This record gives sequence, structure tokens and C-alpha cells, in this order.
Amino acid sequence: AVYSTDYLGNTIYEDNKGTQGTFSTDYLGNTNYEDNKGTQATYSTDYLGNTNYEDNKGTQGTFSTDYLGNTNYEDNKGTQGTYSTDYLGNTKYEDNKGNSGTYSKDYLGNTIYTPDE
Repeated sequence: AVYSTDYLGNTIYEDNKGTQGTFSTDYLGNTNYEDNKGTQATYSTDYLGNTNYEDNKGTQGTFSTDYLGNTNYEDNKGTQGTYSTDYLGNTKYEDNKGNSGTYSKDYLGNTIYTPDE
């Protein structure tokens, strides 16, 4: 997957499965996501500083930061994941469903997600 920025400052997401999505910010400061496969989601921040996620397919989740500085994710469908930083400054992701991968930057500054094989 590749994340890039368009001329309006929106983040554009594209993966090798044909998904193309856009992250934008609304007037309330919430981040909205919409893709070409019908997914619509909103990310908002609660009074504790956690980021809450809700999409049009019934998923609700929360991103929070632990005492080690890792970002943890948990949703109402049983997914629990952790984002941590490796010694090279890349972000690693692992969850309880066997998914894992690395977010890194290319020479243009785009964020690249590479799943672990």
C-alpha cells in the first residue's frame, strides 16, 4: 500500500488489491475516509486523547497509547493490534489475527506499507 498527499492536503491510499481511498479533515477536526469499494469511516478524538473509529460496515474501534509509547487498537469485532517503532524509525504493526507489517518512507516521502510474508 502507498500513502501520498494530494494538492488539497488530503492523504491518498492505494493498494495492490485495487482499493483507492481518501482521508480528509472536516470542519470539526475529524478525519473522514472514503474509498472506491464503499467504505466510509470517521476518526475522532475523545476527551482522554484516544482516537475513535467508526465505519459504515459496523466496525467501531479505539486507538490508545500505552506507557511504552506504542499505539494499541481494539475494535468491536475482536481485533487487537499494536503499532510500535523499530530501531530504524519504521512503524511495525501486529494483531491477534496474524496480520503484521511495516510502514516505511520512500525517497519521495510517501508512506509504504509492506505486509510480512
